[in-house]
Amino acid sequence: MIAAISLMRRRSDVSLATFRRHWLDVHGPLVCAFAGLRGYVQHHVIESPAMNVLACDMRVDGFPILTLDHDADRVKAHRSPEMAACNVDSRQFIGAVSRVISRQDVVLAPPPDAGRIRLLALLPGGSADDVALDRYVADIKSHPGLCGAVLYRVLQQGPAPNSTIPHLPVSVAGIVELSFASLVDLECAMEGNNPVAAHFVVEEHRLV
Repeated sequence: MIAAISLMRRRSDVSLATFRRHWLDVHGPLVCAFAGLRGYVQHHVIESPAMNVLACDMRVDGFPILTLDHDADRVKAHRSPEMAACNVDSRQFIGAVSRVISRQDVVLAPPPDAGRIRLLALLPGGSADDVALDRYVADIKSHPGLCGAVLYRVLQQGPAPNSTIPHLPVSVAGIVELSFASLVDLECAMEGNNPVAAHFVVEEHRLV
């Protein structure tokens, strides 16, 4: 499974509430029209003590994750009229964006009742590092509150294709999505955690 992940920073003249509402209600349906789309999730960044300095410095407000069966499907979607419509709409609320193309690797499938709060851990680095990614998950896997773990192994990253939105100059070596039984379990797991990654606490909105 191929996952296209965007790191989005809102426009400076757009409030956080307006950013979230437009992303969900206006932009979301445009993305849902993509042919070949297997999954579409919006991760809205929320305040939490578990969000560390590395994450705060990145100033990312949201992470959309689009999953497709094959990279050819992704390329086709990026060249489609639906993507062109998304690129036009993006100017209304996005100030900067970076795109990470990855291979999705489900290590521990979260149960249906896992809730909507997740932790996204972004490992810093200019190139893919599967060893660091696997080590990060191994270190956290024994926590009793953990109920889901998905790895995103970086294939390529850079500016969003065919977009006029400024590029967000953030590079990652890998991304980990962790599900916990509760927000309390998440925050306890991250307390005192060695900040080798940028930790974002997010609320999941699954559109496809």
